[in-house]
This record gives sequence, structure tokens and C-alpha cells, in this order.
Amino acid sequence: MTFIDPLSGNASSAIYTTGTTAAPPDNQFDQETFLKLLVAQLKYQNPLSPSDGTEFLTQTAQFTQLETLQKMEKLLTAQAAASETLEASSMVGRRVEIALPLGQQGAKTATTQIGFGGNLPKDARVGTKVESTMSVLTRDGDQVPLRTEMTKLADGANGETNWSMRVFASTTQISGPHTVTFDATSNRTSPDPVITMQQLDEVPSQRGKWDSSGITLQLGTSSDLTRLRVGDGATTFAALTQNGSDGKSVTGIVSGVRFTADGPLLKIGDRELPLTNVMEVQVINT
Repeated sequence: MTFIDPLSGNASSAIYTTGTTAAPPDNQFDQETFLKLLVAQLKYQNPLSPSDGTEFLTQTAQFTQLETLQKMEKLLTAQAAASETLEASSMVGRRVEIALPLGQQGAKTATTQIGFGGNLPKDARVGTKVESTMSVLTRDGDQVPLRTEMTKLADGANGETNWSMRVFASTTQISGPHTVTFDATSNRTSPDPVITMQQLDEVPSQRGKWDSSGITLQLGTSSDLTRLRVGDGATTFAALTQNGSDGKSVTGIVSGVRFTADGPLLKIGDRELPLTNVMEVQVINT
């Protein structure tokens, strides 16, 4: 399986296939079946009262109609499969909300991690601001939008790049500023910031509904293709994933597709979920 940076837009290289498509059951009424029945009818007809020629013409017309319908069915099935493959492929790199199958539904869990990724422009001027919003979940399954703002600071004496990270609930700052530092090779050297439970309790009407560990803002390691990094080009900073669940659905980035006889499965984190369960496709501003 090959993975790519979801923000790069190259969906095709993230597709992988490990299953085989099962052959459809051979139980349809086809041309060979009709000919066998016709031969049997001729073989066992009463020689003293042979079948009417008109009857054979009617049967032939019915067979032609059946054969045409079967060809149309095969064509529509092939078109549906191709459309499903294209649709599944286009999901790679997108953030989706997807319903969990009944067997995977369970207890509600509060968000303890938000994953961030993308590019912070290397030539950004001091004071430049970029932001991204993602809804996190409380232990009750309530969705709370948090806005994360990054502000460019002055570069360090040794060539390191510094940004300031703040987190807001509506217009109220609940966490930060956290200084995020990248060395001269654009590798992050500062730890992942954490929003404490006490800070989360500042969110109106949600006091006491958070996990005791708070929420870690995961910026990725040097081996992560989707990590937050400093580089040339435009801003692609975005909140990509969160690990909370209302017990019925999950939200995350589609990192790959596996095609099976029952249809495509989207890979989100450590889960594989049916394409047909997608509830919402969310646009990540890049």
C-alpha cells in the first residue's frame, strides 16, 4: 500500500488493492440456456402435433428481448462499478464524517487528540496569521468547534522559524500562546502543545465534560507525510483529524482505499469503513 500527503491532491497513488473480486454466480438465463430449452422442445414435441411456427417466432423475439436486457444490465453494472471506483478514489486526502457499521458502534468518547498538518510559508512576514477550525467532542458526544490560529513570529538567531499557536472557542482564547519552533532544516523542535482539561472547562456549558488528559495538538513527526512543516509555497495549514466519537460516526482523513467484492472500503486511521457510509465530505482549505 502506498500513502501520500493528503494535501498534495494526488489521490491515485494512495489507492491500494489487496482483495480479489469474486465471480458472479452462474445462475442467469442466457443464450446457451435458451438454445438448450429450444432443442429439448423440438426433440420431445409430439410429431403428430408439432409446435406452431408462430410460437417459435414469438419465443425467438422474447429471447432477443431478454438478451438485450441482459446486455444492458451488464453495461449498467460495469458503469456503476467504474463510477464507484472513481468516487472512492476521489475521497483520498479528503476529510469525511462516516457512519460506523452497527457492529462497530459503541460508547461516546471525548476528543483527546487533534492532528494538524500542511505547510507554513517559509517567507511569511512577521504577524502573518493562518487558522483552521475543527469540531471536537465531549464525553457526552456534543460537538464543540475550536479555532486554531497560527501567527508568524520573528526568526531565531540560529535560523530557526517560530510561530505562535492559540486556540479559541468562539471568540474566547482558551489555550496559548504556544511557541512552535522549526530548525533550519524545517524540522519541528518544540513539543506538541496541550489544551488542559481546566482550559477546556472555560468553554461555556461544557464544564466537566472533557477527558482528564485534555487535548493534545499533534503536529506530526519528521516521518509523517502530513506533518505540519515550514516550506516554500502557499499555506496549507489545516486541522486534519480528531479521535473523539459520538459512538455512531467518526471524522478523519481518508488515507487509502481497498476494493472488495462488497464495494470500496475507505481507510481512516486504523479503520476500514464502507464508502456507502459516508455522511459528509468536508473541504480542507489549502
